Amino acid sequence: MTEDVADPAAPLPVAAFFDVDKTLVNGASLLFLARAARSIGIVSWRDLVRFGLKSASFRRHGEQMSVLDQVRERGMRLLAGQRADRLHALAEQVVGTMQPRIWPETKALLQAHLDAGHEVHLISATPDFLAEELARSLGATGGIGSGLEIEGGVFTGRFTSGTMHGAEKARAAESLMAARGLDPADCYAYSDSSNDLPLLSAVGTAVAVNPDRALAKHASEAGWRVLQLDPASIRAERKRVKAASRSR
Repeated sequence: MTEDVADPAAPLPVAAFFDVDKTLVNGASLLFLARAARSIGIVSWRDLVRFGLKSASFRRHGEQMSVLDQVRERGMRLLAGQRADRLHALAEQVVGTMQPRIWPETKALLQAHLDAGHEVHLISATPDFLAEELARSLGATGGIGSGLEIEGGVFTGRFTSGTMHGAEKARAAESLMAARGLDPADCYAYSDSSNDLPLLSAVGTAVAVNPDRALAKHASEAGWRVLQLDPASIRAERKRVKAASRSR
């Protein structure tokens, strides 16, 4: 009988969590979804305009939970009754339209984590089928989004849990790290929003990306790194990721 022995040269398991809207993608993923749904006749122009107005309110109010919930609920009512396989096909179309709006700097940083052997998980309030498809397109380990309720292969218009936002993101990340046997102190999180403070506080390396005012203030007080989306800033961060991986 032989006993498995860990390779001392193998890198220790590490995960990096990336917020999507305004951190990885320059825009709101739910609005991309609504536009794609309109293009294939799932929703009407009137519905799209109403949804766009709600999304604009969401952006103006700086991601307040009450506004986000209204946007999410409105969008999901529009998709109620759609088959799950059609939603997954829709996600492929949406991700195609999102690709030109992905920040190349953040995408390069995501790839740096993958090159270092790290797990990379997108984590977003967007529906789970869209988070998963975007993650797949980028070669990431996985996508964590707001879970849709599917019955008989059809979306009911309801979610299986709360919006993947704020404290929910932190709980999801903590659950994943525990399940994977990851040390949170070795893990990373990236976000632009102060609403993600619970997620950023759940890992050892929190990075504010083009942060809003509240997050910039907190990051300064906490000594967190702040990245502006420019090539020099991202090159420096990629070097840090690579150096940290070699030191473990």
